Amino acid sequence: MNNTTVPAPRPVLDRVAQIVSDVLSPLAVPTYCMAMAMWITPLQILPERTRMGATLGVAFITGIVPLCVLLLMLRAGMVSDLSLSRRRQRLVPMLVTVAAYLGAALYLHLLHAPVWLVAFFIGASLATTVAGIITIKWKISAHGCAMGGMAGMMLWLTAARMATVNAMLWLSIVIVLGGIVGTSRLILDRHTPAQVACGWLLGAVAIFLTTNFLQS
Repeated sequence: MNNTTVPAPRPVLDRVAQIVSDVLSPLAVPTYCMAMAMWITPLQILPERTRMGATLGVAFITGIVPLCVLLLMLRAGMVSDLSLSRRRQRLVPMLVTVAAYLGAALYLHLLHAPVWLVAFFIGASLATTVAGIITIKWKISAHGCAMGGMAGMMLWLTAARMATVNAMLWLSIVIVLGGIVGTSRLILDRHTPAQVACGWLLGAVAIFLTTNFLQS
């Protein structure tokens, strides 16, 4: 008789938390931020084809390329899972992400994007660099950092009056989404509340201050 134990199905709450974590992963958030910049700021006057092209370019650089590297690392046994559950396996993917953010900043600069938009990706690379250093000793939340970065960008757009479409509503949505993502990481037992909160604060502060400094 086969005595192999069949794993029990994951609870619905866990599945929902995993979906939230995947949809709002650090690889996807920069694309959402780029889309926000294209459609709720003065950049919305650009032809839709131009906005779509720029957004897809950022999606490729900050999403597809790092994901392909991560898949190669998984196949080579350098990481145990795509969620990077083990702290010691997170450093190299974070370095790849830093390079991707800088690549996106260069890409936007070549497209003659406004300084504040380029600065957002420079700030994201700075936040990820700091998160990578912290990760050597402590598993700070990359999801929290990404959502904090989105909040930092939206806060700057609101403060600078660059958000021309329901700024306060968008800011509120972004903050609520950050809370939902943070909660999903806790439900999945991937982080402690302190790791999620510190990740969010790091992303928010790095993006807001970098954008404010480079734009001024």
